[in-house]
Amino acid sequence: MKRRTLGLMLAVCLAVGLLAPAGAAEASGTRVLLEAGKPDADGCFTVAMRIYNAAFNAFQFVLWYDGDTVRPVDASGQETQRFSAFAQPEDDGWMAAIGTAIDPERGLIDFTGYVTPGQGAAVDAQPQTGVAVVGEDGLDLFTFRFQKTGTAPAVIRLAARGKTEAWQAYLPEGGAVLNAGVSAPVTLEIVFPEETGASSVTEVAAPEPPAEPGTPAAGGSMTRAERLNGTVILQIGNSAASVEGIRQEIYPGEPGVTAYAHDGRTFVPVRFVAERLGADVGWENETRTVVIRRDGKTVRMTVGSLEYTVDAAPFSMDAPAEFSGDPSAVHQRTMVPIRFVAEALGIDVKWDAATNAVILSPADTPWDLDGALEQELLADTLLMLSPLVSGLLE
Repeated sequence: MKRRTLGLMLAVCLAVGLLAPAGAAEASGTRVLLEAGKPDADGCFTVAMRIYNAAFNAFQFVLWYDGDTVRPVDASGQETQRFSAFAQPEDDGWMAAIGTAIDPERGLIDFTGYVTPGQGAAVDAQPQTGVAVVGEDGLDLFTFRFQKTGTAPAVIRLAARGKTEAWQAYLPEGGAVLNAGVSAPVTLEIVFPEETGASSVTEVAAPEPPAEPGTPAAGGSMTRAERLNGTVILQIGNSAASVEGIRQEIYPGEPGVTAYAHDGRTFVPVRFVAERLGADVGWENETRTVVIRRDGKTVRMTVGSLEYTVDAAPFSMDAPAEFSGDPSAVHQRTMVPIRFVAEALGIDVKWDAATNAVILSPADTPWDLDGALEQELLADTLLMLSPLVSGLLE
């Protein structure tokens, strides 16, 4: 499958004004170095992260660590899941860090940084607003803290697809250094002292530019635009969604309203989803009933009830509609188990367990989870909904 995920960042950077100024130095032979020190008596050591030969305004990396050999710790040597306790930014205010997380169950360390609007950084180059320009001397980004947990060599590497079991679907190469949404090839080096761990070098390929919307996918007749037509994609825990390939906040100013799952069912905010699928949504406050009308069909669901109707015909479901959020909040959003609503309205619904994504599409052109075009578009979508893009839009 061709990977075109990072090309979407061009439009994002244009929208938020984080474009590098005209004449900014081009990245040539961009190199990212993670250099580990020797462990102390408690097995604790630091890893310094530096970047060389780059012109960028954003970067994102996902590292994988073997929990049997090493673990993230804070300054006191205690294991931590807080990125801010594990990582020390090495900047003078030019860098903003977002989307930072440590997942000890999968051994993932996920972090994103971008040049703070109005700021800049320069090493061996002329300063330029909105971009970091770095030459051979390099620029410090972070210092990380780890502790060896056994006698075996510590294992830390880039979480790239095909290189380790744990990787983020929205960043299949495991990392990117971007300038105005365009990513250049990057060499990532992890250097350990011999007594600490095994060094490695990973080449991060530059993705191909995205195809034009009207271009047929390789090996198929459907274009990207045709495949996205009438399609809504949501991700569990994400306050943004993709509507026909365009990123939209589900409820601006209400980041807690997201799709979620419990009792084996996926719940979505009914008004947002139904209206973007061409339905009209009404609310009967006295009976706490949501009414959805689409293509001549009427679906009625009452909060807390397992019974619902489709054109007055009774049906049952195994999970009722419910309210989401703080009961004392000014606005409470009605959440519905999407499979029952989708099937009642003649909409195809697919669940991608690997990415926690629910995909709604027209029943006559159902989404193929194994299709090359669908996999490519889902990767694009997950990048678009990722913390990197969310942070750039804040």
